Amino acid sequence: MLKWFKNCKTIEDAKELYKRLCREYHPDLNENDTTETMKLINNEFETVFKILKNKHRADNTDTTADSRENETTTETPAEFMSIINSLISCEGLTIELVGRWIWVSGNTYTYKDTIKGLGFRYASKKKAWYWHTAEDACKSRKNLSLDEIKSKYGCKSFATASMPKLAAV
Repeated sequence: MLKWFKNCKTIEDAKELYKRLCREYHPDLNENDTTETMKLINNEFETVFKILKNKHRADNTDTTADSRENETTTETPAEFMSIINSLISCEGLTIELVGRWIWVSGNTYTYKDTIKGLGFRYASKKKAWYWHTAEDACKSRKNLSLDEIKSKYGCKSFATASMPKLAAV
């Protein structure tokens, strides 16, 4: 029985909800011990991901997105969870789910090696890092701004919190 992801209709909905739940329940960001809760959320996300894995943005009215609804994806829930869990503890980042791509901006210089290690690439014109699966690679060479891309595919965004600094004794 699903507890957290029961209302997710698409994989994008599940990913956005997973990011929000990580912000709320991730043990590194929580004063209480939420390890067991986070394990349950991770297991449920994997289950929902497998169910929704081949469904794509059926509610989007953009014809370019509609033509993708019969495509399959090789992305795994573990891959997405690993990326989000690695980024969530980095201070000062803005993480955005735009369509099936992840964009990261903000205080990225400090975490450049971590971001590169997760498979992100830097888009110098957009001044942001991006990640996507191989089948989601851009086939068009239009020079759209990041705001235009967000408008076209929809965007769910959150900023990682600054961790409290311990005072020197």
